[in-house]
Amino acid sequence: MKESCNGFSFDQKKPDIEYPCIWQYKVIGKSREHLDIAIQEICIDISFTVKLSNTSSSGKYCSLNVELEVIDESMRNSIFTAFQNHAAVTMVI
Repeated sequence: MKESCNGFSFDQKKPDIEYPCIWQYKVIGKSREHLDIAIQEICIDISFTVKLSNTSSSGKYCSLNVELEVIDESMRNSIFTAFQNHAAVTMVI
């Protein structure tokens, strides 16, 4: 399925991802401490790294980059969903 925007066409095909691969999630929330706990709970038994991505100018939000190896699409999507559903996470990209 193709869609267009301002005269440009975009192919809505799924990206071709070779597994296993290193994947990065941007996790956004109100507390660095609570985000760290959420990441540890979700990524239990998985080796990961966390880096501070950004803090809003008001200090209300914090974003962290979580990088880990995913073995397949199911794992990648389940981790994304776990982040989405965690109370400490406002948004995950």
